[in-house]
Amino acid sequence: MDDVVIRSSRPGDMTAVADLRWRWSVEEDGAVPTVTPDEYRDAMTAFAAEHADSHRCVVAERDGVVLGMAWLAVHPRPPAPHRPRGRVTAELQTVYVHPDLRGGGVAGRLVTALLDLADELGAERTAVHSSVVGEALYRRLGFGDARLLLQRPPED
Repeated sequence: MDDVVIRSSRPGDMTAVADLRWRWSVEEDGAVPTVTPDEYRDAMTAFAAEHADSHRCVVAERDGVVLGMAWLAVHPRPPAPHRPRGRVTAELQTVYVHPDLRGGGVAGRLVTALLDLADELGAERTAVHSSVVGEALYRRLGFGDARLLLQRPPED
């Protein structure tokens, strides 16, 4: 997949990013939308603009068409004596690759780009809530189990 470019998203990409998320949620997973596709595109565009400081998106583009996306949420944490100017953690979110690009390493390239960004931002840790399908990818990229990472509500 040498013809696929991984890059930071631009505001004009949000329509394509919304369409990918729509495809994933509605067409592939069967979610029942509560808005029209146009309303959802507007919501995604607004979200990206309103959360530019806390959420970064990278896209996979081939021949000018956005066919993959991944988001990094950056969470500030209170300062600690060893990091008095503040700390951050990061979370990978909404990693998706169009079926036409699956199996060629594009998801790994998207995630690696965000992990590099998390490192540049000084994130103390980066977490991901993985699907069963994505687990092997994340483990290959250095993710592992965290014994005391808890969530509410717990999963079965």
